[in-house]
Amino acid sequence: MGWILVVVLVVAGAVVWLMLRYPGGWRYAFSAEYAEQRRDLDAARGKLRVLQREAGRERDMARSDVEAAERAHHDRVNQAQAHLAWLRAPGRGVLRSSLGDSLRLYDHALEVTVDGRTVEYPLHEVSVRDEYSRKAGHVYVALPTGRQQMVTVSLEETPEAEAEVRKFVVEVFNAAADAKVSKAERQALVPQAEAELRNAIADTDDQEQARRRLAEVVARQKSDARIPGARRELDAARDRWQQLTGRRPE
Repeated sequence: MGWILVVVLVVAGAVVWLMLRYPGGWRYAFSAEYAEQRRDLDAARGKLRVLQREAGRERDMARSDVEAAERAHHDRVNQAQAHLAWLRAPGRGVLRSSLGDSLRLYDHALEVTVDGRTVEYPLHEVSVRDEYSRKAGHVYVALPTGRQQMVTVSLEETPEAEAEVRKFVVEVFNAAADAKVSKAERQALVPQAEAELRNAIADTDDQEQARRRLAEVVARQKSDARIPGARRELDAARDRWQQLTGRRPE
């Protein structure tokens, strides 16, 4: 019974649609006597629909080209800005090594935790040295302010503790030397990156060309007589149907 109900509803819907499409009564919508008049109305509708669809597709493609050019320009500017920002401030980078919970070495920064307070310093602005007693290793971090912080590591926990401290200090020393070279190299590239950003912002040729093409498409379609002509043909077909049935179709 469920399938029968579905079929009945579908058929009923199709009948209603056809009677709305060809108003005036059952005979005009279904009788073979008026098939020619229905074809005349359908032909006029179809011609206008095809022309409008083609025009809409052409406009949509032109608008898509504009949007693609705008996105490409936006992406290029963003990439240039990101590159310039990285040259000026590369961030701390990837964690390379650590010494307990007190010292963490990153590509471009040294993170120091003393008395529960953690501060991150640019690696090219700090230096380290180490001293050892029988029970502890002391790492002194010279800060950009000229002050120093001391981190103490117990050497009693493992036999390798002193070696680990010495290894970490060497890593910081070498990484700091690399960071100074890297900073100088980045600074040397800043003027070029600034010029690339200015060029990226100023280069709107693709957007302007795409907008001109869109404007040309819109202007050409406004002057195209085919769609207005097809509308007049459809109006004439509707007039004929109305004269025949007394009802005007949409």
